[in-house]
Amino acid sequence: MPSEDKSEGTGMKTIGVLIVGLIVGILIGVAIGAIVFPQPQTQSIGAANELKAGEAGENVLVFLKDYVVSPGVEVEVINTTEVEGANLYKIVVNVSSMGRSQEAAAYITKDGGLLFPEGIDIEDFKETVEQQRKEAEERAKAQQEQNRTIGSFTVSNDEISMEDGKPIIYYFGSDACGHCKWEHPVIVNVTSNFEGYISFHDNMNSDEDSDIFSKYSTGGVPTLVFGCKYYRVGSGSGMGKEQESNVLTALICDLTGNKPADVCSVPEIKALLAQL
Repeated sequence: MPSEDKSEGTGMKTIGVLIVGLIVGILIGVAIGAIVFPQPQTQSIGAANELKAGEAGENVLVFLKDYVVSPGVEVEVINTTEVEGANLYKIVVNVSSMGRSQEAAAYITKDGGLLFPEGIDIEDFKETVEQQRKEAEERAKAQQEQNRTIGSFTVSNDEISMEDGKPIIYYFGSDACGHCKWEHPVIVNVTSNFEGYISFHDNMNSDEDSDIFSKYSTGGVPTLVFGCKYYRVGSGSGMGKEQESNVLTALICDLTGNKPADVCSVPEIKALLAQL
C-alpha cells in the first residue's frame, strides 16, 4: 500500500489543538484576571476607567503570552474593535506555530478586568474531541500491531518475570468461558514439557496474580502472559491445537534459552523461533 504524506494534516491538527488549548487557557485566564485585576462591585464602568482599543489589545497580548500559550507559540493582535451595545472590545489574534497559523478571538471588558473566549460551538467541539480520541485509539492500535509476533502475541518492553531463576508462565481463565476451556488443556500440556525450566502459574478459576492480570489483560479471558515479555488476550483456537501448541512452545523456548533441547530443537519449533 503506498504511503501517504501526512505532514499537511499533522500541521493543521497541531494548530487546531492549539486553538482549543488557547480557548481553554483563556477560560482559566478569566479566573486569573479576576484575581489580578479585581474591580469593586460598586464601581461602574465610566469613560475615565475605560481602556483605549490599542491598550486593550496590548493587555490581551501580554496576558496570552505570559499565562496561556506555550513556549514557541507566537501570538499577535490583528485588530481590536468595540462591541456595539456592550462594554467590551473584541480582540482578534493570530496564533502561529510550526510555520502554520490560525485566527482566534477573545473579548475583554473595557476596564480591562475580565477576559472571555469566543463562543464555542458545542457540536463542533464534541466532534473535534471525538476525532482526536479516535485518532489516538488508531495510533495505539497501530503501535500494538507493530509489536505483534507469532500467535498474535504482543511483545512488551518489560523485564522477564522470574521465580527461583525460572521464567513465570501465567494462565488466566474460567470454566464459564468456552475459549478458556479449549485453551486450558493446551497450555497445561505444553508447560508439562518444561518441568524444571519454568514456573507455571495456572490461574484457572483463580484470582491469584491479579496484578499481572490487570496489567496485561483488557479484562477478558483467556489471558496468557509468558514471562511478562509475551502476552495475549484470547485463545488460539483459530489456529488449531497443533499450531497453537507449537506457538506456545516456541515462545517458552525463547524464554528458557531453548531448553530443554529435545523440545526446542524440533524443526517446527525452530522455524517459529526464527520468526521472533
